[in-house]
Amino acid sequence: MRYGSYATIFRNFFPTLFLALSLTLPTTGLSADELVLTNGDIIQGSLIQLKEGGQKGGQSAGESAGQSAGHIIWASENFGQLSIAVEKVATVNGTALASASEPEPTPVFSSTYKGTVSATGAYASGNEEREDWDIEGSVEWREDDFRHHSGINYESHSLDGSPANEEYHLDYGVDWFFQEQWFWNNGIAWGANDNRAIDQYYAVGSAIGRQFWETEKGALSAETGLLWISEDYEDGTADDRLTWSWAADYRQMINSSLELFHTHSLRVSLSDFADSEIRADLGLKAPLVKNIFTELKLEWIYDNQPVPGTDPSDSQLTIGVSYSW
Repeated sequence: MRYGSYATIFRNFFPTLFLALSLTLPTTGLSADELVLTNGDIIQGSLIQLKEGGQKGGQSAGESAGQSAGHIIWASENFGQLSIAVEKVATVNGTALASASEPEPTPVFSSTYKGTVSATGAYASGNEEREDWDIEGSVEWREDDFRHHSGINYESHSLDGSPANEEYHLDYGVDWFFQEQWFWNNGIAWGANDNRAIDQYYAVGSAIGRQFWETEKGALSAETGLLWISEDYEDGTADDRLTWSWAADYRQMINSSLELFHTHSLRVSLSDFADSEIRADLGLKAPLVKNIFTELKLEWIYDNQPVPGTDPSDSQLTIGVSYSW
């Protein structure tokens, strides 16, 4: 159990324990207990019982009928037995109770949910027949100390009626913020890439990261850890390897309407340090209308040990439209 859990238990339990102990202490020769309401009224008497919740009943001081998060049964010197809603009580013998009865705030899902869908397409006919399509989407949501993120990407490229080269990618990951800016990431990915002769691949990884900052105007995070990669190639061969990975994600508003973004990841095989791969995206995003943006992006991949018959480097420059919420 983490420190925050202990703090919550202590905060909720201590006032109840204090009041329970006050009932067991001898009262002979002592003055009456004092209860102070949130409106400033003071009621002399003694505590009978502190109830966590349920139906209100009996005579009440400053409360309405119905369900309550908790109430105090109080023996008043002047008014007899009272049932008082805890939220109406400021202190009992100087001990605050209202904060102890208030529930923990519930995270609002919609306030931490965001995503982007982007599309790029090109078609040409005549002397050259060409079709290019690139569709990409991502969703991120945060609940308490956990930040979930998932993504999907599909690309199709064909030239002069040849079969299209396709690329697709699916991924999901979750970041656990064990400290305010430090998180533990775990994720999985699956996909294929005809351009690089990869029939399909799987990846499972775990990393420690730091969120340096995150505001409406920009964000920067970086993480490092281990990533297991399994690739099946179109020639029937395969390659499984454990890699060290390092990745970063950066975005920054250049002015009130133009955003610069950059992501990259470096992977180095632990069994062969000469086997490495780097991926990087660099782009600009500008608004067209509400929630719709135009996006200019450069994508680059370099693999120093590619599948035989393929080039080590791939790059493409795209201009498309994206929708963000």
